[in-house]
Amino acid sequence: MRRGFQIYLDWLNNLIADADIRREIFVESPLPHPSVAFRKAWVERLGGYQEHGWPEDYDLWLRMYLTGAQFAKIPEVLVEWREHPDRLTRTDRRYSVENFLRAKAHYLARGPLQNRDAVILWGAGMIGRRLGKQLQRQNLPLKAYIEINPHKIGGLCRSQPIIAPEELLDWWGRYQNPALLAAVSARGAREIIRQRLAEMGLVEGRDWWGAA
Repeated sequence: MRRGFQIYLDWLNNLIADADIRREIFVESPLPHPSVAFRKAWVERLGGYQEHGWPEDYDLWLRMYLTGAQFAKIPEVLVEWREHPDRLTRTDRRYSVENFLRAKAHYLARGPLQNRDAVILWGAGMIGRRLGKQLQRQNLPLKAYIEINPHKIGGLCRSQPIIAPEELLDWWGRYQNPALLAAVSARGAREIIRQRLAEMGLVEGRDWWGAA
């Protein structure tokens, strides 16, 4: 089993309560499809599974999230997942990083980022740049990137300034209704960002969301 897939499984198995799943839903798909149960009639009212060029199950979870669905998992491990190179996750273009980012941007624009006058991305690496591209395609007001790399601070990313974390609150105060996305995929980075933002008084799920 690939190390990255084991990390994903550990992450999945630690998201049990509704609040945990909703908090992490824009990081990755928080529900393993073979294990999910729901009321058929309710999902049919949502339009069922739909084809948009990204994973159909993740698309459904995000639509459920936006309509206020309550999620929960049984704490025990009940499903064995067989990992092999021919799984659709490995072979189908819908499961590419780019298409996951397209899905996230699509539903962020219709949910947490709707009616925001500024979006700030923490992370100007590969994931941050690619997510920024998708956010701009959704006509979202991307205003700045945050980086800790001193060689990047002061530069530009997708025509937007790259600032240091210490500059965030100054930028935050320039707008009436800003939001931040943490788009750093390095292991442990999201926890560090979570702590820094909490120290600044920003609330996860209201002011900012993890997106990688």
